[in-house]
Amino acid sequence: MGELFDLAGGTAVSGSPASAELSVFDRTFPARVAVLMRSRPITEAIVAANRQDWPAALYDVATFALAAIDLVIAQQGFEEEATYDDVVDGLTTLARRTAEERPASEHRRVGEYTVDALLNRGEREAPFTYRISDFTDEARTHQRRQVQFRLLIEREDPVRGEVVLNATRDAINALVGGLEFDVEDEQVANEVLLERQLAKGAFDAAERAAVRARLLSVSLAEDLHELIKNTRRDLRAVIQEWATVVPQRLAKAREHIAGRMEAEHRLLAKVRESLESDDQQVTMTAARIAALLTECSRRHDALHRQVIAARSVFLEEQDRQSFRPPALGHLPDLSREILTPLLGLDSEIALVVTDRWLSDITGPRPPKLPRLYRLVYDLWAVRDSTDDRDDDGDDEAGDPDPPTIGPDIVDAARRVVARIGLPARLSALLASALADPGLDSGIDRQRTAEILALAALWCFAPEETDTEHTASVDLTARILGPRAVADADDLKLDLPGWDGDDLIIVSHPDALATADPQPVTDHPWIHAETR
Repeated sequence: MGELFDLAGGTAVSGSPASAELSVFDRTFPARVAVLMRSRPITEAIVAANRQDWPAALYDVATFALAAIDLVIAQQGFEEEATYDDVVDGLTTLARRTAEERPASEHRRVGEYTVDALLNRGEREAPFTYRISDFTDEARTHQRRQVQFRLLIEREDPVRGEVVLNATRDAINALVGGLEFDVEDEQVANEVLLERQLAKGAFDAAERAAVRARLLSVSLAEDLHELIKNTRRDLRAVIQEWATVVPQRLAKAREHIAGRMEAEHRLLAKVRESLESDDQQVTMTAARIAALLTECSRRHDALHRQVIAARSVFLEEQDRQSFRPPALGHLPDLSREILTPLLGLDSEIALVVTDRWLSDITGPRPPKLPRLYRLVYDLWAVRDSTDDRDDDGDDEAGDPDPPTIGPDIVDAARRVVARIGLPARLSALLASALADPGLDSGIDRQRTAEILALAALWCFAPEETDTEHTASVDLTARILGPRAVADADDLKLDLPGWDGDDLIIVSHPDALATADPQPVTDHPWIHAETR
């Protein structure tokens, strides 16, 4: 008899060959699970569709979602990229053909629901975030890893002045087959396969290969577009790539594009021979394949122009960013000299200042997709160091810094939430914290209220949960619960020293629809502090 790997102790037990060890311990396993997660948002959209106000299982949301991604990819990279309304209109047509007896307004709601799910608008277009298990360290202990990705994103087209949709690499890979691949090698193999299928007359399989070729072309263009965008944004972030791998990449890209365009012309000649067939179905399929190959040829032609201009972009950005004279004016400390004094101003004065500042930096044509928090993070971001010396993590001496939030404050905040219960208004939680008899000092009560306010704001507008924000996510979950969310309804806080929306906080997203907690405007702690 062989041996079977024992999960608990890491030893082998009798029963099967010793080589039959679980693949979950292989270092490539988490990446495979991460690939599997790409389809999870679509699965969740299918489940949530059963709770909408149309009959359950009437519309095929999975087909609609992939059709939406395919429609975006088909126009991505060209002058007329797909807008939100373009994609919704296409899905509305599919919904109408699915259930002609249903009202037209419902057909459009189905289209909007599908596109919103792919954009993750329920979470304010934040990345889809999932946690997976990782057993691949040397000790084979259980660890949590975070998987983040987007499927569709919105961006402003500066030429058209419109907001358009783009598919991410994750969406392209999911539609191609859910695997990571080398785009160039995959495209060569795909064209050899397409040529053989055309030679055998397997037109259905050839059409699928042509669709795949288009997706691969989009993915190749996205790689170069990302490099050019990062170069124009901050040359220092990619200077090492330009010094080492980018010249070879550009040379290989030129050779690859030349080969692909030659192959596409050859395949088009083969397809055109089939257009004269007496079989109408073969003729229609050949016409679709010809259209797809023509689109790939157009994409490669545009990509070739980008490759040729890439080195000029590098030189221009080097001249603009590296050799420009230093600013003559004083560069303020954003946190100490601007944001902190601004937060201390009266709300009306602060609003005037911020309005003037926004109008000055955006100019007469503000962007279609302004994101203030992104601007603040970019201004605060630490530049990548060009120092090639290895960082030694053992150089730091002394004890680690103590936590900035004491456990007693966190416990007090949890007691307030348990005492008030959810759903609740932020004003109710603040009032209870500021009058908490279990806290000895007014400073502790104020800190407890501030932590509750910060947790509520995090639930209202969570940021991208990278390693930097993991502590904020955990702290919010400890105070308000792991699924807590917050929303605003234009009701303002009416408490001394507090300003902003009186948020509605619920324990899970489904509770928002019926939640109607009452605000608190009585301030009993004022009299206690003035006596």
